[in-house]
Amino acid sequence: MPAPYTVREMKAARTIAAFTVAVFVALALSIAARSDGATSNRERRFYNARAGVGVEAPPGWSLSAHTGYLNILCLLVHPSGSRISLAVDAAGTVKDAAALAEQSRAGLVAQGIEITGAAPGPRGGVVVDARIARRNQALRQLYLVRTVEGNPAWRQAIVLTLTTTSSDLAAASGALDWVIARLDLETPVRPDDKQNRPDGGG
Repeated sequence: MPAPYTVREMKAARTIAAFTVAVFVALALSIAARSDGATSNRERRFYNARAGVGVEAPPGWSLSAHTGYLNILCLLVHPSGSRISLAVDAAGTVKDAAALAEQSRAGLVAQGIEITGAAPGPRGGVVVDARIARRNQALRQLYLVRTVEGNPAWRQAIVLTLTTTSSDLAAASGALDWVIARLDLETPVRPDDKQNRPDGGG
């Protein structure tokens, strides 16, 4: 029985480290923008069956499934401009969250992003704090790696990224904690079984 991510897909995808950097840079460049109709969604719940991952937007935040990136499944957007992204990819040879965070560190630093802290986080993950001082922007990420049973078993990388201003970090971090507490991790559904649990919000 094939795994949800094929070997070809894993080879074609960017490494999770480069992918994580791309996520942050894209969000950092747009942090000044306010929420508009394009990011508004009355549904606060999102679930992707193929990834087996779902999130819920905190009160006052809106949901967008139109991210422009294949592996960024959705964005949660606050009217202040703060954003939380949900990114999922095959982890390849990365064994755990600590290794995933470490692999991403060099790429973040190369983009001029200063890592200010890293510590064990909820759900067996690692929380990384960073900033871009020249833009007054702050980053907080939760890295997770989980094993998905299959034949063969494989590992999945999940990254929740909060991008906000330094002055909004305290308030926005509470929203990130809210999202983490409600993060839904299920068994990914193979493409031929998707009719049993469709993708999307709700």
